[in-house]
Amino acid sequence: MSKFEYTIGKEVNLKEEWKKTLQGKELHSNFILRFMYLAMDIIYGKGREIDKFLVIEILARYPYWAWETGSYLRLTRQYAGPEYTKKSNFEDAWHHIDIARKSQDNEQWHMCILEDLMRQRGMKRNFLMHFILPRFLAFGYYFLTRIMYRIQPSWSFDMNTRFESHAEWEYAKAVEDHPQWEEEEIDTEYFEYYPNVKTLADLFRRISLDERDHKFESWEEYERITGREFKP
Repeated sequence: MSKFEYTIGKEVNLKEEWKKTLQGKELHSNFILRFMYLAMDIIYGKGREIDKFLVIEILARYPYWAWETGSYLRLTRQYAGPEYTKKSNFEDAWHHIDIARKSQDNEQWHMCILEDLMRQRGMKRNFLMHFILPRFLAFGYYFLTRIMYRIQPSWSFDMNTRFESHAEWEYAKAVEDHPQWEEEEIDTEYFEYYPNVKTLADLFRRISLDERDHKFESWEEYERITGREFKP
């Protein structure tokens, strides 16, 4: 039984959950994440605007892709090796694949919705800022996560817990920074795949909660595979 309360797929009071995030604290980030956040602030500015969150969502999918790819390669090594594979080894890899698939799909819908809202608002996308640099950042983040997952999976789950905590906090603070979003009604064809909300403020609250759930999943997996308590 999980020690955390998850919200994905549930009807929740978005404002109450949003207040819980703001009353809490963002988890401590390692020097790699702090450098990445600094780079994002330098490139995209310190303001919490939609185009910056689009880049965050592009990056957010890559640890999950690294886990999925790494787990499939791990299964290949096991089943193509000289020894027969234990069912427990298969189940461990498959568990990571299952987490990764669900989480990266969720991040994908965030990305698609934010991009569509930018299109609706006529927001211009800079070739360097929104085409070249996100690919460069994603490339580095994917391979860093992939290497960490290959050497010591717990390192990757630890770092993703902290990254998702940062994302949860940034989305929550963005609503606080933009009180006008409370009255800004939105709609997008991507709500076909995602909980339909009425305002931009509630969309950011809902995404913040998703990031909290991803944080909890990585947190629990870190503790499961290490047998140690996670240190915030």
